[in-house]
Amino acid sequence: MGGTVKRPSIGDVARHAGVSTATVSRALNSPETVTEKTRRKVTEAVEELHYVQSETARNFKLQRASAVLVVAHDIGNIYYSEIFRGIQRRAEASNFSITIANPSPGGTQDLILSNLRTSKVDGVIILSGHEIAERDMKLLQKLYSGTPPIVAMCEERGHVRVPHILIDNERAGYIAGRHLIEMGHVKIGHAYGPNRAPVRRARANGLRRAMTEAGIAINDTYFFEGGFSAIGGRSAAQSYLSLKDRPTAMFMPNDEAAMGFISQLHRYGISVPGDVSVMGFDDIVLADTYVPALTTVHQPKEEMGRHAMNLVLDIIERRTRSELPIIELPVHLVPRDSVARIKP
Repeated sequence: MGGTVKRPSIGDVARHAGVSTATVSRALNSPETVTEKTRRKVTEAVEELHYVQSETARNFKLQRASAVLVVAHDIGNIYYSEIFRGIQRRAEASNFSITIANPSPGGTQDLILSNLRTSKVDGVIILSGHEIAERDMKLLQKLYSGTPPIVAMCEERGHVRVPHILIDNERAGYIAGRHLIEMGHVKIGHAYGPNRAPVRRARANGLRRAMTEAGIAINDTYFFEGGFSAIGGRSAAQSYLSLKDRPTAMFMPNDEAAMGFISQLHRYGISVPGDVSVMGFDDIVLADTYVPALTTVHQPKEEMGRHAMNLVLDIIERRTRSELPIIELPVHLVPRDSVARIKP
């Protein structure tokens, strides 16, 4: 990600606009006291430099809006809705309101900046750190000084240079692999997550490590594309069906993809777990009610949301001493009906 980028100051804005710092301050805080031409020059400089008023930081506790912006790039995704529930419950307990937004691709920076500049919110929580465009990522590095707080859900430690919440995805893949092996499977396959997601590599590596430790040969033809949707799961099922020698167990990138995979196999008369065992990931609310009930790796989604909101509040109240807090939460296996012990 490179080194730390200096956050623009009021002096930078003044130089860019060709005015004094006092004029910048008046244009921002008492715009009626400057000419329209000067106000426009200052506004353009603020936007080009992505400047956030330092007054907001210095007087943050006095000018509190008691509101947090939650940025969700896929607002209809059931996984994110469970994280949001944790954020909302913790926010309500502290008398904070939540504004939720679903930005257009590449629009994260404008959304965050407009809210921070106008002090509409006291902090920002980004539900999908891996979805942030590169230009937006650089902006967050430039903006972040701890106040106002920006917290992200992330899939890889250090992927974003703001405080973040994550799980150990490599270990999660290992846990999934160990369970399939303990159930007697040696022909194990995996459908990858999306190309853009760091979990694609981490979870597959965890599965491969479990198989290698157990002395099980890895068949690369059993590893193919999938995705985080039911459509991706159905596509993975077609790849599975095209194999002459098929795995007896599949580790899917998430529960939604696992459901799509299973439903597609049913159309071809293939039974789960009778003919093939299927392991999900996330443990979404539907996993237990699906038929067959999904064996999966549980992510503490509501807890992740609660921790994110706690982190925002801790930074606001200056209760954290770390310059870049990172919280890693544990995962665990949830055995249900979609994985069966292999028949001798």
